[in-house]
Amino acid sequence: MSEQITITVQTKKAGEEMHLLHTVGRTVLETLRESGIELPSLCSGMGTCGRCMVRFIGYAPLPSQTERGRIEPDRLREGYRLSCMAKPVKNCVIQLLFKSEEKIKVLTESTVGSMEGMGREEDGDYYGGLKQGSSVIAVDIGTTTIAMRLLETVSGRVCDTYTCLNPQRSYGTDVVERIRAGSDGKAQQLQELVREAMRKGMNQFFQSAVNNKLCKSKRMAIACNTTMGHLLMGYSTDTLGKSPFTPVNIALTMFDFEGVPAALLPGISAFVGGDIVAGLYACDLHKAQKTWIFLDLGTNAEMAIGNGGRILCTAAAAGPAFEGKGEGNTTGPERIEAISHLLKEGIIDETGLLQEPYFESGIEVNDICVTQKDIRDIQMAKAAVRAGIHFLEEKFAVSMPEYRPIEKVYLAGGFGFYMDKEAAVRVGLIPPELEDKLEAAGNTSLAGAEKAARKMCMDIKEMRELDDIIGNCEVFNLAAQEDFDKVYIEYMNFVRFYK
Repeated sequence: MSEQITITVQTKKAGEEMHLLHTVGRTVLETLRESGIELPSLCSGMGTCGRCMVRFIGYAPLPSQTERGRIEPDRLREGYRLSCMAKPVKNCVIQLLFKSEEKIKVLTESTVGSMEGMGREEDGDYYGGLKQGSSVIAVDIGTTTIAMRLLETVSGRVCDTYTCLNPQRSYGTDVVERIRAGSDGKAQQLQELVREAMRKGMNQFFQSAVNNKLCKSKRMAIACNTTMGHLLMGYSTDTLGKSPFTPVNIALTMFDFEGVPAALLPGISAFVGGDIVAGLYACDLHKAQKTWIFLDLGTNAEMAIGNGGRILCTAAAAGPAFEGKGEGNTTGPERIEAISHLLKEGIIDETGLLQEPYFESGIEVNDICVTQKDIRDIQMAKAAVRAGIHFLEEKFAVSMPEYRPIEKVYLAGGFGFYMDKEAAVRVGLIPPELEDKLEAAGNTSLAGAEKAARKMCMDIKEMRELDDIIGNCEVFNLAAQEDFDKVYIEYMNFVRFYK
């Protein structure tokens, strides 16, 4: 049996302590997680983000090579360590130093495909067979956030909303880090984290249902990317992390969740998931005859182009630059606007270099501190997105002799909803010729889940529309394109055209 010691944890509240059993050979981070302490390890415990810092009082384990490279010598001597690296071998006392993550605003609204209107007169006959007071639950599991809604089925009225940060963030901010964590033996913990978050939402909805005189929910529909779906269902993530990136299951999946019949909406591929299918479904884009582009710019930037039923999809690894909090504790849209301003003023050059004297410490723009790292993160993310748009348009036009110019660009998700269009064009995220065609669509993943949940109450065969969407989709691997590196590098720099 492995030797166990006691870690005494001092929290920020004066006089408050916790005593945790710790197995020698494991990291402090692992023990803190298992005790239920939520902490921001945004690098999946690799020691690169520095967010999980703790301080040992008295005895401290020898610092690792990673810690020696990241923590100043004076602070090392004072007992500062990274909890993802520290492996104490005897009883010890630690202070928690990391800040709680600020609450990220979780978007639940959608400007297209709103289910609030599905109870209009033209829908009366369709839902007429359902009893008043029946309810459904819609769920959007994002990499960063989770959003849930309780709806009255016939009218589509939103009775309650529950949102939270995805607690899996403690294992990494993007899908690649979650895949790695799942493959490293943390799949069960990741599954339980997301399911517990959903249970909290359902507990809140139970009281709301009583207050709104609703019956027990008849159906739950869940939309999410492929990785989140695998973790929710307990599927292995091993094949998602290596070529040819084969999912275990991306079909429509029916299961019971806490006594409610639930449906995990189908996906398209390992990196174009059910959240995009739900978005296309909510917007009715599979029926649109005009050429459109659909962009969901999160940690995994998913993109699609289509018209007349044919849909071409891809995805780009954008990292956390578009979501959550950056080094300067700012959101993606805020960083885009600040960088746009600095470009206009000539404080950032075409290569993304922040001019002196701001290079070392950054510069403040409207109470937002922009660092050189912020700029580089945005450059890499926007280059990946622009490369995606480039290849979407190129491949779609080549295969469609009757190709017509883009008439509408839908920006799904919180980033697109809050983003300033002019700033997005100035930094090179969106091609200038598409600026006037941008439409912020909001949380289309949740809207699609709402639509699906209500329609499934009538007949599960109503989900054939989702099959139609998937049947019309063709996916290509963006990074595998012959000229990808060249195009990616081309879009890395900023172009000097200022309004």
